[in-house]
Amino acid sequence: MTAGDHQPRFTPSQECRPPQQPDALTDSQTATLDALRSHIHETVVKTETHRRWADDRCLIRYLRSKKWNLQETKQAVQESMLWRDSYGPNRPDKDALWIETAVGKLYVSGFDMESRPLLYMKPRLENTAASPSQIRHVVYHLEVALALMPEGVENLCIIIDFAGSSMTKNPGVAVAREIINVLGSHYPERLGKAYIIHAPWFFFPFFKLISPFIDPVTKAKINFVDMKKQKPKTKSVISAPSSAAASEIELPNGVSSSAASTASSKKSSANKDNNKDGTSTDQVNLLDVIPEDMLEREFGGSSDYVYNQQVYWDAADRVLAASRARLENGASTSATTAVIQEAA
Repeated sequence: MTAGDHQPRFTPSQECRPPQQPDALTDSQTATLDALRSHIHETVVKTETHRRWADDRCLIRYLRSKKWNLQETKQAVQESMLWRDSYGPNRPDKDALWIETAVGKLYVSGFDMESRPLLYMKPRLENTAASPSQIRHVVYHLEVALALMPEGVENLCIIIDFAGSSMTKNPGVAVAREIINVLGSHYPERLGKAYIIHAPWFFFPFFKLISPFIDPVTKAKINFVDMKKQKPKTKSVISAPSSAAASEIELPNGVSSSAASTASSKKSSANKDNNKDGTSTDQVNLLDVIPEDMLEREFGGSSDYVYNQQVYWDAADRVLAASRARLENGASTSATTAVIQEAA
């Protein structure tokens, strides 16, 4: 990528790994999933778009978020289906969102090591007052991130940079609560990791106010990053297996990597302690979790991406259109991938 490139990074780099395979469902969980699928597809679904959206991966995410409570999950899936029909999250209104997208306070560009799309948030660039448009703006970028996920990837990674922010630029508690509600209700199990950088003193009382509304599982995925302690990428402790022994998974953009390389992340995710507020105590070195060419220079990477409103909107619009075609018309994943590669 050339210096000052305005084209967002919409395809993973060679260093991105295939997604870690989820644990197999238990017999009880399989039975619960079967019951949920039957109920949703036979009594709730009205269109083929609904049916494609409510696939098994979607239903499992909702079940996990509801601790496998069948009745609560039935209600949650139905409410999300109605919300998507009325809210139209994957059909952004350009006129309504144009001022929100003007300065690049949110955007998707790049992927972490687990091939999860990176959603950057920069509160210092806040340019509007609290309003429903701010919620729609967040939803817009969430939909872009979902549309960019390679096959098998179900989460995104959020980087929140508070450098240069102030109390007046920080979103209010009411807006934050509504965003948390939308995320928890309609995008369950979609957060992979969140990295908070340059957290100012006023962030912590604010976080304490909104913390009760954040699910404990989600809270444990939040990491505070100390930029003063960042260092070059550490050497992996697991060597790559031979091509004959490797079990490989193909990413949509043609990038492949051994599934065995996910073992280190699986091991490191176990037995973690948390802070009193429920956030992770892990000391994160960003270059160990995000490829250098995917991470912006101000955070230690080598990406020279510079947000440009029109370029970003056009690229994201093509990606969302391809995603809608897959849902509404059953377009193939390969066709969607081709659009993403063209947009990138």
